[in-house]
Amino acid sequence: MNLPDNCIHLQLSRPTCEATIRPVPEHRADQELSDIYRDLKATFGVPWVGVITQAVAHYRPFFAEAWRRFAPSAKTNFFERASDDLRIRSWELIGRSFVIEGQTDRLRDMGYSVREIEQIRAVLDIFDYGNPKYLIFATAIKEGLLSGRTFGGAGGYARCHFPRSPICQIDPIPVMVEEHHAVGTLSQVYADIKRTLQLPFINSDYKAMARWPSYLEQTWGALKPCIDTPAYQAGRFDINAQALAALDGLPTAYRMSRDDALQAGLSEAQTDELIQVISLFQWLLSGLVLNITHFKQQALK
Repeated sequence: MNLPDNCIHLQLSRPTCEATIRPVPEHRADQELSDIYRDLKATFGVPWVGVITQAVAHYRPFFAEAWRRFAPSAKTNFFERASDDLRIRSWELIGRSFVIEGQTDRLRDMGYSVREIEQIRAVLDIFDYGNPKYLIFATAIKEGLLSGRTFGGAGGYARCHFPRSPICQIDPIPVMVEEHHAVGTLSQVYADIKRTLQLPFINSDYKAMARWPSYLEQTWGALKPCIDTPAYQAGRFDINAQALAALDGLPTAYRMSRDDALQAGLSEAQTDELIQVISLFQWLLSGLVLNITHFKQQALK
């Protein structure tokens, strides 16, 4: 893969600045924001609004304009294919770098029914499908703010501009166990995930998997030793780089620079804070893509 010159913006370690996360969940969104959330979910074909979206939505003038400019590309065949490529690349990286022990027999021995195992796989499919899309969107926001560049819009193959067939996740949003409801062992698992991944919160993915606490404890325990390995860190760089490279192929030009953020109505301080927030999310999403792949490969054996 030939990477663009602006790959210097990729961060291979957690951003050093502590970001203040102020997510606006769906149940607290007003009508205008609810409409944007609904359009984003329909465009991505997912049943949940990612925490990254909720966090950026706190900066409403910026978020509304950023989504308006990004949405046309997100509705194209190119975006669907770029997201698929990220998912496939993650599968290759995890399969090549780690020996994955299957969990199906162990879950059955623990008392899980065939139906429960299928439900776990379905939840993993939802996040496996949606996370690459959120990663590309987060990368566009971050790189636009840092570089001031215009991404995409240069033409390319006509088929990249074709609208994709509508994709609709018909299942409702997965049941999620919030941190304040986690007790006992689950609370300890949540704390371990946050400590190991250096996160100030628990991602939706883990909260959805926590519907089956003993499963989350087991699957997280299998993944955890991989986190600090050179192979895992190299995989994160690869996924980050591929997401960044996808931006130059966006069918519709995307630009949302720092100046654009200020013109949209953010203050200098708000823009600085937003950059910290999006840098954190863009960094964590590359790892999340790999983690869900690891979980899927465990669940399918």
